[in-house]
Amino acid sequence: MSEDEESGSTIGPYRVDRRLGGGGMGEVFLAWDPRLEREVAVKRIRSGTTETGADPGRRARFRHEAKITAALNHSAIVQVFDLITEGDTDHLVMEYVPGLSLHEVLRGGPLPLAQGLAVAADVAEGLAYAHRRGVLHRDLKTENVLLTPEGQAKISDFGIALRRSTGPEAERLTREGMVVGTWRVMSPEQACGEEVDARSDLFSLGVLFYELFTGSSPFLASSGRETVRRILGEVPKPAAELNLEIPVELSDLIHELLEKDPPMRPASAREVADRLRALAARPSVEEQATIYPAYPATAPTAAPPATPAPRPPQVPPGRRLPIRVLAGIAILTAVAVALILFLRDRPSPPPPPIPPLYVAVLQPTLRSGSPSDETDFLAFALRGALQSALTRFDGVFPKAPAEVDAVSGKPAAVARAVAAAEVLAPSFACRGGTCSVEVSRLRGSDGAVTWSDRVDVPLDDPLTAAQALTVLVRKGYPERRLRPGVPDLRVAPEDYAEYLDVRRRLVAGSREDPALLQRLEGVRRRSPDFVDAYLIEAQIGLNRFEQTRDAAHLDRALALLADAQSRAPGDPEVGYTRAWGQLRAGRLAQAEAALADFERKAPGDVRVLDLRADLLERQGKPAEALALSRRAAGVQPSWARLYGYARRAWRQGETATARETLETLLARSPGNPAGRTLLATVELTNGDPARAARLYEEIAAAQPADSSVLANLGLARMLQGDYAASAAALERAVGMEPESYVLLLNLAQARGLQGRKAEAERMLRRVLELSERDPAAGEWQRLTVRAQAFAQLGEPTKAVAEAQEALRLAPRSGQVAFEAALVYALVGDRTAALVNAQRARDLGFEAPGWFRLPWFEPLRSDPGFRRLLEASGS
Repeated sequence: MSEDEESGSTIGPYRVDRRLGGGGMGEVFLAWDPRLEREVAVKRIRSGTTETGADPGRRARFRHEAKITAALNHSAIVQVFDLITEGDTDHLVMEYVPGLSLHEVLRGGPLPLAQGLAVAADVAEGLAYAHRRGVLHRDLKTENVLLTPEGQAKISDFGIALRRSTGPEAERLTREGMVVGTWRVMSPEQACGEEVDARSDLFSLGVLFYELFTGSSPFLASSGRETVRRILGEVPKPAAELNLEIPVELSDLIHELLEKDPPMRPASAREVADRLRALAARPSVEEQATIYPAYPATAPTAAPPATPAPRPPQVPPGRRLPIRVLAGIAILTAVAVALILFLRDRPSPPPPPIPPLYVAVLQPTLRSGSPSDETDFLAFALRGALQSALTRFDGVFPKAPAEVDAVSGKPAAVARAVAAAEVLAPSFACRGGTCSVEVSRLRGSDGAVTWSDRVDVPLDDPLTAAQALTVLVRKGYPERRLRPGVPDLRVAPEDYAEYLDVRRRLVAGSREDPALLQRLEGVRRRSPDFVDAYLIEAQIGLNRFEQTRDAAHLDRALALLADAQSRAPGDPEVGYTRAWGQLRAGRLAQAEAALADFERKAPGDVRVLDLRADLLERQGKPAEALALSRRAAGVQPSWARLYGYARRAWRQGETATARETLETLLARSPGNPAGRTLLATVELTNGDPARAARLYEEIAAAQPADSSVLANLGLARMLQGDYAASAAALERAVGMEPESYVLLLNLAQARGLQGRKAEAERMLRRVLELSERDPAAGEWQRLTVRAQAFAQLGEPTKAVAEAQEALRLAPRSGQVAFEAALVYALVGDRTAALVNAQRARDLGFEAPGWFRLPWFEPLRSDPGFRRLLEASGS
């Protein structure tokens, strides 16, 4: 039937006016509903290829769309009114949205910021509503967003949508491994035919936002295969680089939405909408809201530009620009010409920073001969020299040796686990007093060698070896320029050997005793320009401050770092350690300044994000800290950074996020000890204490000297009711850290549950004494420890005061709410105990058994508490 023949025909009670368009799922017509006297859009399924009528699979998907979309009623979603069946043909009757699709509007270039934010927030809110109803879209793109003349966005075409709860039907419509959707907007998991959830729609939302605000598509290529390759393996340029009007917060949000790993994306479409509305509310954005109309002045016909095109002033047809506007343009043109002439003879700006390169330096291997003390010492020296040589390149960031050494396997496996783009693999062989050192530069993705060279070095002269390797590495990285302000090694040979010996002992686990410090002081005194000696001595001082809280150690460490900075102003390690030290000291203003200085020295170093997240958390902004930590893990998803993000999420009560992130960590680094330990801790606090105990037993067998593992094993045994085993494990932990008031509190509680009241009371007094000397007064854990100690000593007023302050500092922490509930139960405030127990559950504190501890006995008769126990599976 032709388009002319369609006009005037009827579909059920609806009179067809004209054809509006068509897509992969069907044709759409404008029709009139004479009963309600309104225009509607009618979508007809395309005919299939079978002789008997429409394709059954296509028809099933069409009816599936009708059922799903009809249940959605939101201002940002096109409303479905009716489903008409005529013979073998189905028609979907929908709300008619006069206007253009977002795809058509963007042919004229990206929208102004204010209008774009309003559209983006509408789409995010509509998607959030659909997700709350259990519906995924799976083909969210600019073509499926319609704009009303007033600028309201409406999502259409839930034709391949999926309701998560309809298992059998979903299996029939979307078989396992079957990929449906549009290639350019698919998430990596959807493109691979894997199971998808709401986070897949968030990735598509990121693609839509990228196109909305930049005018270009982040992954689109000339073929579907190449598009998918880009989706799976490439990170697009930040949106702010393509459109300078975009605020950095918006660019960061788009980057988070386009993360390859689903846990790295924002938690929900609701969060995205809230962040967009907050950006739109800024005065600088609101001022732009009335400058541009909702649509281009003429119907667009060209394809979307590859880069954002400048938009001329929009003038209604038939009107001319006012004379004052033309005069303004002439003035601006004259100014532009003058500016060009002025800038023509100015020197060129410095080259832009090159992309960061993360490199994992492997342990040097001995190619021949038997290991000895001399070869072991040389291997340690070679690796340190390679790390130092890489640090001197602008934009090159070697991974920490401890992070690399926690991973086993081939170079590509190591690179994946630590998120390194490259691996540096050294090896050496010695004959007599000379060693031949070979260094190979390997691609992280597959371990292929991209460069290799060797140099002979003396076995007994580590400084000469380090200098030779520095020259060798510079040959291997010809594309990288040297970082300014970082001097070469300025140290006497004997001082360098002394430094290496001290550092090696510390890495091996030697105590930071005064003798080692005296040796470092001697090195620093004899070779005052050797910055590495200042760094290691300062790090020892910072560690001692954390252990003892003696401000003298802190002041000395910071003075050493200031001295080091004056000698090597461009050294990023000095800048990082200064910022880290100020944070540990709780000096937030100084930390902010040191962090800004570090960021100037090392643009692109992901550790900037780590430190800033720590700073935000200490400033009482946990949600912002978590978002930044997620961004850091997305930029550089090493096991250590994923661990940090999961730990922060767990501390803030985001248990599901913590678990998902740890699963990602263990997939990238199977058997990772830190990841397994944190997973055991998550199970301990929000899961299954029996499983946690088994995990801790295994970990303790491999790490017998780890007090934290023993402490958590003791807590797991306490939850199981085995108080003797609990006290035994906790006593071993306290023996390793006698000054830890957290461990001592747990041991006191275990002793109390055993009936050894006098011993428990002595320990609780000691807990209060130790915690009183801790200057970290803003740490919620210190407060909850003190609250529990006061409560168990029969001092309710002090206990409640400490618990309330902890709740104020960490209002979103399920663990804090649980410990507050415990305190209130101990002091006899049943109502407050019940309120906080329920709040702990609401915040994700789901540990079966925790509410069965004897301290909650007074609440057992309360119906609300019994319901809480049933809900938690206790």
